[in-house]
Amino acid sequence: MASKKCKTCGANSEGEYCFRHKPRKPLTTTKTLGNSTIKLKNRANGGKNQQAFDEQLAFFLQIWKKRLHKSEISGEALGSEPLTIFFHHILPKEKYPEACFDEDNIVILSWQEHDTVERDMYRYPEINKRRELLKIKYERA
Repeated sequence: MASKKCKTCGANSEGEYCFRHKPRKPLTTTKTLGNSTIKLKNRANGGKNQQAFDEQLAFFLQIWKKRLHKSEISGEALGSEPLTIFFHHILPKEKYPEACFDEDNIVILSWQEHDTVERDMYRYPEINKRRELLKIKYERA
């Protein structure tokens, strides 16, 4: 898969802009689901958007409970509080909506690693390997 280039700086990106230059949404809010609390990126409230937001929250919490709270790349400890910045979709949700809630499509990263992989999606060999396996799983090249 050929990488696109950021319109602003020319770095590798999935879309028109790299992680540093893509338009930002409001920062975080805290949401409680059951007896767990997670900090999340703000999304529009109400209707389908709120339902999708809650589903994503529950999905991330499910993964957080199953996996060690450390980066799957560096092994860096992430603490006990789950933040959405720790969860990276290997195949982008926009291009692979069918993989959005696939646990195999999620890698837990430190915020620095997440920033790096958003700017250069090919930076980490482990994520590249998983991406290729996921593409085969979803039969796309």
